[in-house]
Amino acid sequence: MKLSGWARIGIIGSVVWILGAGISTFIAANNADIRIASGLTLRCEATGTPSYVCDKRGTDYLARMTPYEPLKAAAAAFIPIPLGWGVSYLVLFLVRWVKHGFAQAL
Repeated sequence: MKLSGWARIGIIGSVVWILGAGISTFIAANNADIRIASGLTLRCEATGTPSYVCDKRGTDYLARMTPYEPLKAAAAAFIPIPLGWGVSYLVLFLVRWVKHGFAQAL
């Protein structure tokens, strides 16, 4: 089976999307969790609670959220791929269908 140039571009785009979206989503989720944990710790310390208790709250939050970061990254990387290919083939089918209708009219 030979691939057209557009299919090859689509495959390259898909690989670039998987890498870029996966890595950027993982980093963004990680940074957001760290900011939230830091905020929890600072607000806790502002109430006069001992710092070891506040540090434990922040650490516990990170421990609960960290396992979900790879899942978020995988979802952002892989879910749009079949949707993009499906939309592309739907548009291609519709364009060919309309062109075929005009060709028969002549």
